[in-house]
Amino acid sequence: MRSRDAVTWLDGTDFGYYALCPAGHLDDWEGTEADEVFAAAVGKIALPGRGEVLTIGGEALPVAYLPRSMTFVQNAGSDEGVDVPAEVERAMGARGWQNAVEITLGGRYFLIDSGVPGADTEEEDRILVDVPHGRYQVQSLFLGLPLGEFRLHRLRRAKD
Repeated sequence: MRSRDAVTWLDGTDFGYYALCPAGHLDDWEGTEADEVFAAAVGKIALPGRGEVLTIGGEALPVAYLPRSMTFVQNAGSDEGVDVPAEVERAMGARGWQNAVEITLGGRYFLIDSGVPGADTEEEDRILVDVPHGRYQVQSLFLGLPLGEFRLHRLRRAKD
């Protein structure tokens, strides 16, 4: 994990996918739960008795979470001078956001490499994510900038 521009990044995943694991079940995460979503960049799985788990991946890219915009950012290659939070804020009103999945979330989670048992993760191998309880539409956008490329995945309250 590295921190740049007040953004904390997980440097990549050996398995190509991250999971938003409920914090209370981190030690129970076996590392095989997300095996079925290998074809989707954004997906979800149901864990009996634990709710739904968001998965993000497709490539072993560094990932960060920006709580203000409730956006996961995958760095597909960028210059160190990119102000990631500012660029993500500018992208919030952009056209081209695509609906990915709808998911129910709420509480405290850890963003982890989906293929690693939760009990084996160290503090530097996870990002703490707090999400208000509710139903969310996950929307994705490819952000191409002169100094970098990013894949964004934001949580938006789903309309009833």
